[in-house]
Amino acid sequence: MAPRQLRPRHVWMIGVPLNLLLAIPCAYPVLFAMLGTQVLAWELGLGTPDPTVVDDGAGFAIGLGLAAVVFAGLVVAGLNALFAFRAPQLKAGPYWLAVALLVVVPGVVYWLAR
Repeated sequence: MAPRQLRPRHVWMIGVPLNLLLAIPCAYPVLFAMLGTQVLAWELGLGTPDPTVVDDGAGFAIGLGLAAVVFAGLVVAGLNALFAFRAPQLKAGPYWLAVALLVVVPGVVYWLAR
């Protein structure tokens, strides 16, 4: 038996709340990615480094950020793929861009407002 096909609007109705909920546990991977990006910018000479982060090791911060982003990305992509691939009429580009924004933007706003 073939899997049931979904309409694109059903995928959006499932995907938006799901990804907003996924933004909650993804806040820490977003934080680690922001820290890793900041350390990388310091290493490239694009800012003034924080001595406590540099003394602890820049490679550790970059590696932790990369590992956290890869793991969270695999979880988010896997959960969205469960139903997004069942809608053949769905325009994939806008949907996956919205997935990324719905997961990352709340975390960035949370950590910048804190």
